[in-house]
Amino acid sequence: MTEQTPPPLNRLLAELAPGQLVDSAWLQAQSISRPSVHAYVKNGWLERVAPRVYRRPGAAPALPVRWDAAILSAQSLRPSTFYVGGATALDLLGRSHYLRLGGNATVHLYDPEGTAPSWLPRLPVNATFAVHTRALFADSILGVEWRRYDLGTGRLGAAVSEPSRTNPWDHFLRVAGEERATIEMLDQVPNEVGFDHADETFQGLSNLRPRLVTRLLVSCRSVRAKRLFLFYAERHGHAWLKHVDREAVDLGTGKRQLAPSGKFDARYQITVPASLMGHPGDDT
Repeated sequence: MTEQTPPPLNRLLAELAPGQLVDSAWLQAQSISRPSVHAYVKNGWLERVAPRVYRRPGAAPALPVRWDAAILSAQSLRPSTFYVGGATALDLLGRSHYLRLGGNATVHLYDPEGTAPSWLPRLPVNATFAVHTRALFADSILGVEWRRYDLGTGRLGAAVSEPSRTNPWDHFLRVAGEERATIEMLDQVPNEVGFDHADETFQGLSNLRPRLVTRLLVSCRSVRAKRLFLFYAERHGHAWLKHVDREAVDLGTGKRQLAPSGKFDARYQITVPASLMGHPGDDT
């Protein structure tokens, strides 16, 4: 560790911050040969955390890798469109308590265009990555935002149009906004997300952007998610709903029995738990 570092390594250390992950392809693009990578690992300048994946050593132990650091690294390596969405995004945005960072949390990643690196789901991280590849929306990036992310607290800042890259470890996370993440969450009801959890989440969604909601519902390919979205919005009487162009949204045809032994909502042609019929103040 006391020997003089070679010029390629100096450039590498200038590009990487402690804890940041890179893969073999990125290292090769920096003109760092495979023997050099092995030498850097041997001398402690890089840590191998998985096959073809390395990181600059930091204060934290190499394994397990933090799930948020892994995603931040993967999104910064090369151009990509995958993002954090669904219930995970709502938790990061402070709208849900579905994600539990203790134990084996599930982190929902959406990658319909297949741009996430293949090694990401195989990393030894402190969570389980659920990678969704089905194209839920016709517009793959509508309602997806860059937000500054505090790696220390796990909190998101305001949305930005383009992330700053003024230093090698700027924390910007690509994440679904509230509107898109809510529709993604509803696409998982009732198999992975419960009706009551969706109801509790919707109660706090009082500031959605109706124009964006309309565009997302028009773009959405899931009849179930669209019907549930409008059902919950109507149940909670959110003021933004009256500005949503519901006539432009294709709700499909036929009935959807989502809750066996539930009650049928004639407007949206869905069967839901009896406890959800009416407005929340009417519940008994």
